[in-house]
Amino acid sequence: MAQDHRKPVFKAMDYISHNLALNPGLEEIARSVALSSFHFHRIFRAQVGETVAEFTRRLRMERAACWLLAFPEADITGLALRVGFSSSQNFAKAFRSHFSLTPGEFRRRHIPATNSKTGNVTSEKTPYSQSTDSESGLLMAKIATLPPRRVAYMRRFGPYGKETCQQTHQDLLASLPARTPSQPAGTLCVYWDTPEITSAERCRTDVAVEIEATERPGRGIAVQTLAGGSYAVLKFAVYEEQLEQTWETAFGWMKARGVIKSDKPCYEYYYPETDVGLNYYVFDICIPLQTTPEK
Repeated sequence: MAQDHRKPVFKAMDYISHNLALNPGLEEIARSVALSSFHFHRIFRAQVGETVAEFTRRLRMERAACWLLAFPEADITGLALRVGFSSSQNFAKAFRSHFSLTPGEFRRRHIPATNSKTGNVTSEKTPYSQSTDSESGLLMAKIATLPPRRVAYMRRFGPYGKETCQQTHQDLLASLPARTPSQPAGTLCVYWDTPEITSAERCRTDVAVEIEATERPGRGIAVQTLAGGSYAVLKFAVYEEQLEQTWETAFGWMKARGVIKSDKPCYEYYYPETDVGLNYYVFDICIPLQTTPEK
């Protein structure tokens, strides 16, 4: 697919993600990216591998699954209404069609085994108290109010990890040669999905650089604003073999404090001390927070 088709598709995916409870339709989504419904539907399916309706339905089910795990005591009817269903019966039918389990069965099966990786559900297996700061590479941890960040970004689909991030960084570097550093320092990696729930090939990773309000990236580069607000912010200095453990440490730290990830995406911010040649990474993990299900 030509590169200039990526931008409206990325923007449409973000629009859907931010409006899932409203269950936006094809015409509304196409209008949000200033394309005709027919043209937009064709390029979306070619780029994403799903129709707009399939993508939207999958995200609604995956978000509902996240809430079932994040709020194990919450009423399923309330969660059904929050994800845009008119009744718990309709929700249960759609959920079972997608996961081959009822919401109650899914919750009972997954909560004891939940082990969060990049992006996602409160960790049960790795409480923060099991790791010392020196073992985890944790330098700092706090709850902070972060400002919105306007970023230019490139997106790839695939398993979360170094390989996907590096390839996405190369894509962004090729498109913004005068703007993007050759090292990850100064870049952000944004993670939209929950790898315990979303299949690996459909997980979305954005590699981004912050831009000024008046800066306009070139053709094919999408722009988004990462939401400001309350975040768990944890700074790590680790080698490659410790990268996955940092996320387990972060979610364990959150669990010990009784705070829960919101529906917004997580992201990492990389510091100048990062050296890919030495497989050494210094970065913040930033996890958006909520404390109770929204009404």
